[in-house]
Amino acid sequence: MKRSKQQVPRRWGAAVIVVLGLLCMPLLAQAAMPPLSGGIGVENRKPHPRYPLKLIFATRKGAYLSGVHVTLYDASGKKVTQATAKGPWLYLDVPAGKYKVVAMDKKVGQSAHVEVTGSEQVTVHLTWKATS
Repeated sequence: MKRSKQQVPRRWGAAVIVVLGLLCMPLLAQAAMPPLSGGIGVENRKPHPRYPLKLIFATRKGAYLSGVHVTLYDASGKKVTQATAKGPWLYLDVPAGKYKVVAMDKKVGQSAHVEVTGSEQVTVHLTWKATS
């Protein structure tokens, strides 16, 4: 049986697509999940173990804050992610490492250094002086 010249390139093309797909699968599995806000209401306070970093925003008197702008930097000072919390809790999916959290609420900033180990969720509480 004789193969046509068109069948060979089609087979190679399909093989290349399959190989590229297999090579990209580990990258897709490691892709970070988008930031997740919560903490308002009982339903939004469920644990989210897939996120290794949890940030909580409140005043020193204990009132929770939302709308906090957060920027996360790695140990070398490179920006890793940026998000605005829609509730008092913000979950971030980041790899193990050392980070600096910079959070802004009404032009007042707070920062914290944190080490994410990857073995368990790390919680960071950021508090602001209450304004009235």
